[in-house]
Amino acid sequence: MDNPGLEAEADMDSTGEGSLRLNRELTKVGVWALWIVLIGALLAILVGIGCQAEFPVEPPGELPDSPGQPVRELAALVEAGDEFEITVTFTSPDDDFHAIGLTELAPAGWNVTVDVAWTDPQAMLAHTPEPERATYIWEGPYPAGVNFTAVYKVKVPADAEPGTYTFSGSLKYYIEPHPAPSYEEAVTGDVSVTVSS
Repeated sequence: MDNPGLEAEADMDSTGEGSLRLNRELTKVGVWALWIVLIGALLAILVGIGCQAEFPVEPPGELPDSPGQPVRELAALVEAGDEFEITVTFTSPDDDFHAIGLTELAPAGWNVTVDVAWTDPQAMLAHTPEPERATYIWEGPYPAGVNFTAVYKVKVPADAEPGTYTFSGSLKYYIEPHPAPSYEEAVTGDVSVTVSS
């Protein structure tokens, strides 16, 4: 005579064993995944330490005896909606002048335009990572005494309020081979423009 209670118990045991087997397999996968993540993290840490040991990050060095002396020239008076040019000049301070980056920052909300054709010697790259930020990059190396000129254009917003607006910028470069420290100079000269009423 059949016993339904025993059948149900047998089914339960069978199902339970299958679930237990599945849980064991999932646990093995989880443990392997955890080991892979831990090994990856350890390798990333070791590689990072190795890179720091091989390529230390140097602070900017003291300026050379004859620095690049970047100077900005811009219009004194403009009107809302105007577009005008800004010129920055500097001179290579020494031989092996290379990895040169000029960054100029216009007032917030103003748009700048750059073009390598507006540089001399011609820059390797011109871009605007932000609407108000102009960047030029030269590869080099250049000998001492080379005169550089970089021009960019600025568009004054049509709704700009009358008043005085300031510009800032910096010139970064290397002279000695890497990993020597870089040099950085603030752009001097004209620093502000007035939007007339």
